[in-house]
Amino acid sequence: MKNKIIKVLIALVFSVIIVSCGSSEKEEANTYFHNINEEVSKLVNQPEKIKALQTKEQKKYESTGDRKYQISSRYIELFFNYDNAETKNDENAIKQIPVVYELLILNNNEYDYITIACDFNLAHQFEHQSPKLAMQFLNDAIKIDEKSGKKYYLPHLYHLKGRFLFNSKNYSQALIYFKKSLLSLDKIRHNLIFISSMHNNFALTYEKMGNIDLAIQEAKEAVRILETERNLKPEETAFLVSVKGNMGFYYYKKKDFYEAEKLLLQEFEFYKKDKKSNHQSITNLTELFDLYNETDQNNKMKEIADYSESIESETASISDKILINEMIQSYYLKMNDTEMVKTLCRKLITLHNKHEEESNKKLTYISDVLNNFTIKSINQKHQYTIETQKFKNKLMLTAICLVFIIFGVTIYIIRNINKREKELASKEKIILMKNKTILEQDLKRQEEKITNLHLNLNLKIETEKTFLENIKKMKKLKNVDAEQVITDLFLKINNLIQIDKKNHDLINESSLENKQFIQNLSERFPSLTNNELKFCVYYKLDFSSKEISLLENITEGSARVYKTKIKTKMNIGKESILNTYLKSI
Repeated sequence: MKNKIIKVLIALVFSVIIVSCGSSEKEEANTYFHNINEEVSKLVNQPEKIKALQTKEQKKYESTGDRKYQISSRYIELFFNYDNAETKNDENAIKQIPVVYELLILNNNEYDYITIACDFNLAHQFEHQSPKLAMQFLNDAIKIDEKSGKKYYLPHLYHLKGRFLFNSKNYSQALIYFKKSLLSLDKIRHNLIFISSMHNNFALTYEKMGNIDLAIQEAKEAVRILETERNLKPEETAFLVSVKGNMGFYYYKKKDFYEAEKLLLQEFEFYKKDKKSNHQSITNLTELFDLYNETDQNNKMKEIADYSESIESETASISDKILINEMIQSYYLKMNDTEMVKTLCRKLITLHNKHEEESNKKLTYISDVLNNFTIKSINQKHQYTIETQKFKNKLMLTAICLVFIIFGVTIYIIRNINKREKELASKEKIILMKNKTILEQDLKRQEEKITNLHLNLNLKIETEKTFLENIKKMKKLKNVDAEQVITDLFLKINNLIQIDKKNHDLINESSLENKQFIQNLSERFPSLTNNELKFCVYYKLDFSSKEISLLENITEGSARVYKTKIKTKMNIGKESILNTYLKSI
């Protein structure tokens, strides 16, 4: 039982070691992918360097065969079509989708970092086309990232989920996820813009909830965080201006037109100076236009409309072009310029049709990609199932073969063991029979010796009696032939000597046994004298006190005294039989 427990413990230890090794390798790979992401993120808008890095990873894979490098090589491909926040192009971004799906298939849920990154990317891609699908990808990424405990993308995942909830007008839940994002962000210089962004998101949410004062308060906090840093990066400066523009919009909602115009104009001048035409700059123009419209500043409305018209050709997004033309149309409606309104209506119809066409085209493209991915995924799962089944079949066949081999070997071993045991038992039986015969012969011989010894002793007794009677007769008879009497006495004495010699020889024949018996007795009862040990031999042979007195030439009383002393030293009660006790030793 103890050996079984030890074996189970050893097996468990090996299992833990194997699992730990596998886990350690995956963790190392996840860290490697994270470092690759950090490296390639610094090369945005440097396609040649990104391509060189991708080639480097591909060569690593070719030389080592390690899938980690194959996956990292494909991951870098995502950045071939990457656009930063300022130059984001939907057409380039959507080209990432097939690469992401291929990467997901290649990764096959093996490395958490890649799965999270791909799900995060797809959540972005489907944010507007399929919000439900986007949320599914996002929730999967959050679940994996939370479980890993590494926070690879967790703050940004929470932020994106907050944005999804914000867009679906679930503002209370959006606030919860914006706060979770803020709490999970480490307070380091790198995260300065993200920390500020969370407070900006609070402001946007409070504005939608109708709490303008809280919106302004959070916007000021976002501004304060950025302005505490002296050397702002270009993207941080642009975000700071954007937050101030949002604050201007909040003052506009509060009817504080002076403060609103001041902040919105700061944002307008920033975009005008850098000649940046993006969604944020167009939003700024529409907010300024609405402010001037509400305050009846027609000249300023005209300036905004003319400027918007001048940058329309540089605006890539059709939805932004529509915003510009709707704003210009509003101006001409106010000016009662019917011809311009009709012209702009026709233009807007064209733009809406083009936008719808592009949306349908994009939707078709995405659907095709999704369908292809679904088919590939099904094929991959089917192939995986087939391969798994093949592997299981091989494993089962191997297991069955092993079982049969083990079973056969076990039967062979058992048969050999049984055969040997039978042979051994047969030999032991023969030996036992021989030993039994020998013991029976020895016992019979010993019994004969003891019988002879007793006969000799009796003969000695009779001879001694006759010897004594002859001596008595000599005393009574006066006319006795002395020579004849001496001759008879000599013969009798010689007979006694011969009897003693025979008795001595009989005792000596079992001297080896007696020596062993005396040794055992001496070890157990060290207080016994040599003479007492010798008497113990007599008692073991069932000699009577009279027989012992004849052998030792002592009186019967002295023999009985010896017996009492021996029993006392052995701590044997009076009722116990010494002869029986000695035979048990």
